[in-house]
Amino acid sequence: MLALIALGLGYLFDQVILFLFIFSFLVLAWFTANIIRLHNWLWIRKTLYPPQSKGIWRGIFDGIYRIQKKNRSRRKELGGILKRFRDGAESIPDAVVVMQSHGQIAWSNKLAQHMLGVRWPEDAGVRIDNLIRYPRFTQAFEKNDFDEPLLIPAPNNPNRVIEIRVVPYSYHEYMLLGRDVTQLQQLDQMRKDFIANVSHELRTPLTVLQGYLEMMQDPDMQGFTSPKTLTTMGHQCDRMMNLVNQLLTLSRIEANNDNVYEVKVNVPQMLGMIEKEMEQLNFDRGHQLTFDIDADLVVYGLEDELRSAFTNLIKNAIRYTPDKGEIHVCWQRTSGGAHFLVQDNGEGIAPQHLTRLTERFYRVDKARSRDTGGSGLGLSIVKHVLNHHKSQLIVESQQEQGSCFSFTLPTDMVVK
Repeated sequence: MLALIALGLGYLFDQVILFLFIFSFLVLAWFTANIIRLHNWLWIRKTLYPPQSKGIWRGIFDGIYRIQKKNRSRRKELGGILKRFRDGAESIPDAVVVMQSHGQIAWSNKLAQHMLGVRWPEDAGVRIDNLIRYPRFTQAFEKNDFDEPLLIPAPNNPNRVIEIRVVPYSYHEYMLLGRDVTQLQQLDQMRKDFIANVSHELRTPLTVLQGYLEMMQDPDMQGFTSPKTLTTMGHQCDRMMNLVNQLLTLSRIEANNDNVYEVKVNVPQMLGMIEKEMEQLNFDRGHQLTFDIDADLVVYGLEDELRSAFTNLIKNAIRYTPDKGEIHVCWQRTSGGAHFLVQDNGEGIAPQHLTRLTERFYRVDKARSRDTGGSGLGLSIVKHVLNHHKSQLIVESQQEQGSCFSFTLPTDMVVK
């Protein structure tokens, strides 16, 4: 329309070319000014709002503004989705590594950095088989065969066992999941050891009983049963019964969820009864057994469990201290709570055994333990009792200088 006006004025003043030139120059200047505004808005100005203009350029500015606004809203939404994904990946109790088709690392969570040694973002683009250099993983990675999970040692801690799974994630991408199964492996090994140890412990006395019974069934041997034979059979039955009772006690303690604060336990009175019971066990050993008991120190707890803990610790000291040794039992109030201690001057325990003493069926000297009637469950029972009572067993020992077993019940369990 403006061009027609310019053409009409040109005919009117007989200057058509001049008016068309002026019109073209003004149009070019207007477009150039708006192009400069567009450039400044897109690359220099930080504001989202468009510059003011008229005509077609106003429509262009408004259109770009709406597209930018929509894109920003979409980016914000996608950013929220990505943040939720990363937060979710961080909360997963597994190491997560997102990989491209050839194994290049695209992303990892913090647990992967701790468990697998992945450094993010420094290791972005690094092939995962350059970080996990375990032969079975390398072979599975090259063949793309991850149908079954792999158990590998942790790259930054060989003592830990990691279960690796690789699953499809998106187009030409995979997700590696790593889980620490060290404890599960240990529990499985403990279960196998437990079954093997129980079978072994029961097989010996059962073999003895079976042999004597077969002998007594022999017609040629009837009437020749000696008192020694019956005594041996009785001892083996007692040994099996003791083992079964210890196992039942341990199972009962593990399954017990009673509140330890509901009942007051008169420990001085309990230890007085235990002292009398120990006199018979100590009769043939000749130990100098002394009890130092605070008569007013009463605690909250589970009476049967505490009795088992006290009895096992004192019996162990009597059994494994050479004859005519010195054994000191102490129950006193300290700043940390109620302190119990059993100290002897026996042979002591080598350092490599100290951390394993509370394991089921673990023995420092298996032959000596069987001779003294030990089942290998006493200290395991003590450990679980103390766990219920918010305490733990402390073992201090030096070879040829004796041992000291102690624990402290916290002050909130002491009856004021």
